[in-house]
This record gives sequence, structure tokens and C-alpha cells, in this order.
Amino acid sequence: MPIMPNDPPPARPSAALLAALNAVPSVLWSGLALGPLSVFCYQHVARPWLWGLLGVSLLGYAVPRSWFRYWQLSRARRRYERLGVPVVARFTQHGTLVHQWLRRRYPHYRRVPHRQAGRRLVAESYHLERFHGVLLVFFGLVSLYALMRGHLGWAGLLLVLNVGYNLYPVWLQQYLRLRLPPTDAAVNSRSG
Repeated sequence: MPIMPNDPPPARPSAALLAALNAVPSVLWSGLALGPLSVFCYQHVARPWLWGLLGVSLLGYAVPRSWFRYWQLSRARRRYERLGVPVVARFTQHGTLVHQWLRRRYPHYRRVPHRQAGRRLVAESYHLERFHGVLLVFFGLVSLYALMRGHLGWAGLLLVLNVGYNLYPVWLQQYLRLRLPPTDAAVNSRSG
């Protein structure tokens, strides 16, 4: 049935629209960070070293989720706010700019409309923290490789990219979990 001009917009955006909007910042930041890393690795890193550094980094996927609390920056939101994590959150997938655009067109849209969605968001945040943690290690190891080989410019660039593309997103995931109301699973894991 065609939508008439006077029909109100749907209450929720489609999954395709959500995916497309959130892909824009993700692809942008990934290209800006992974592009230079790929160029450096292709031009300067010996293949055995590349595979070794990648293998060491991928060990991060074997780290149990319960260990994440050991490298959490803080249990207080204020520390993340002082470091500018909410500013970074404006320009990320599911970030403030994407959310504001969605809310203009879909005023009743909520990313976390109910407790079950909050649980999914927590699980997703751990996945993203792990992903960026693995890349944080890989970028760091490649930066050290560049430094040891005398590529100071590359080492500096990769360090800056690592902070922006990996360290801040790790902190962002930690910050987002602090902002969410505790879920039953989180309360039970703390008490058990």
C-alpha cells in the first residue's frame, strides 16, 4: 500500500536504514585508520613478522570476558568525560550524530527501548571492546616494529591512529556500559 503524504512516518526505522546510517562512520574511520596501516605493512613489514604480530594480536580473542574489568580505565563516568570520550561518541556508529538524525525523522526511536535491548547492547559492547583491543595490540606491535626499523614518521602516525581508532573506542565501550542501568546479568555476575 503506498504511503500517502499525510500519513505519519513509521515509529521505527528499518533495519536496512539503521545499518546504512551506522555503516557511514564505521567505514570512514576504518578507512582512515586501516588504510595507512595496510600501506605500511605492505611496503615495510616482512611477511613472517606480519603473520607473527597478527597471531599475537589475535590471542586477544581468547581472553575471557571476565578479565575485561582488569583493564577498565575507571568505574567512574567522570574520568571518561574528562578524557573526551563523549566527544568521540558523537562521531561513531550508533553515535550522537546518527542518533540525532534518526530522532528527527523517528521521534519515538530509542536504541535501548527495553531491558532486553540493554542486555544486547552490553554484549555488543564487549564484542566491540574485544575487537578494538585486538587491533590496539596489533597497531601497537606494528608501531614498535616501525620504530625499531627506523620509520619514525610511520611509528608516530600509527601511534596516533591507534589512539583514535582503538584506544578511544575501547574506552567508549567501557563508558557506555557505565551509563546503562545495571542488567540482571550484570548484577548477578558482580554478586557471584
